[in-house]
Amino acid sequence: MLRNIILVTLLISSVCAFHWEMHKEEFNGNEIEGGSGDNQTEQLPGMCWACKWAMKKVKSRISNGATTDDIKNKLSMICDEIGFLKSMCRKFVTKYTDTLVEELSTTDDARTICANIGVCKKRALRN
Repeated sequence: MLRNIILVTLLISSVCAFHWEMHKEEFNGNEIEGGSGDNQTEQLPGMCWACKWAMKKVKSRISNGATTDDIKNKLSMICDEIGFLKSMCRKFVTKYTDTLVEELSTTDDARTICANIGVCKKRALRN
């Protein structure tokens, strides 16, 4: 039983490592870009989730009158809390700092912010 658990754990770890290596090449040059036009999609798996998670956390920690420096400080610290996605988060924040500061200064929710910068799909308008 214990042997099977160890084997399954090793298999899962290997698959995750392989998956990460596949996407590492795309990511090495800070290539976190959405698609183009109205059909924007996330480039890296989990990027939309990570963006929404980080934006919700930062939004909850800034006040309505937060300065640009306050927001930048919160953004720089949030990635330390995301675990194994820390490196991806830091590259994302570095690339989009100015845009994120501007977006976080609005009343937009986390999903809207992440869609506006192109890492989440935009919701279709309903009539």
